[in-house]
Amino acid sequence: MFSNSIDIWATDGHTIYDLDSKKIINRQKHPLKIGNKCWIGEGVKIGKNARIPNNSIVGMGAVLTGQFIKEHTIIAGNPAKVVKENVSWSNLSTYVCTNLLEQ
Repeated sequence: MFSNSIDIWATDGHTIYDLDSKKIINRQKHPLKIGNKCWIGEGVKIGKNARIPNNSIVGMGAVLTGQFIKEHTIIAGNPAKVVKENVSWSNLSTYVCTNLLEQ
């Protein structure tokens, strides 16, 4: 589930290279991957090499460039890091979920 104003950049768009060796220094190391059942919050920036595991929540305004592996986490911040583990989410309202979960 995607919120508003999310930027996804699978590449830098331009090459950066060492003047002496002519080696490219900003190559993509891993394909950008967004897992299944992820909730991406408003204003999130996802950069090249990022990996978001299945069943994750990415907090509003997070900036992701790293590889996250563990599922059922909340990832947030700039730079992004795991801030909570052992969570899940539903697209139902909190009122409906509260009634369902408390039964």
